[in-house]
Amino acid sequence: MPEGPTCRVSYKADGQEFFVFADADYLEKWKQDKTIPIVQVVQSYEILHVPNGGNTGEAVRPAKGALESAFGTSNTDDIVKKILTEGEYKGGAHLGRAEAYGLGGDKGQSAY
Repeated sequence: MPEGPTCRVSYKADGQEFFVFADADYLEKWKQDKTIPIVQVVQSYEILHVPNGGNTGEAVRPAKGALESAFGTSNTDDIVKKILTEGEYKGGAHLGRAEAYGLGGDKGQSAY
């Protein structure tokens, strides 16, 4: 699992925003060199979205039908690659998974 700074990579499709968490350092390297295994880039193979369409709320795994509608497939590998390749980089070194999932309480405190 990657250990560098965490970032959120978002991709808008079919009126929804889907995202994955990635290692910011490896993401840039992977974009230049696709021989780097994708497991070194992503924090997990979880494709997530916020049902209300905003940046606030609980991030959940979308239904298989929603993925097929938005991406034309439900193949996780293909979707993760598309999000990493065409998605928008959000976040940086200080973005923790808890905050990105909407679990962080006070912004000055760590959720861990």
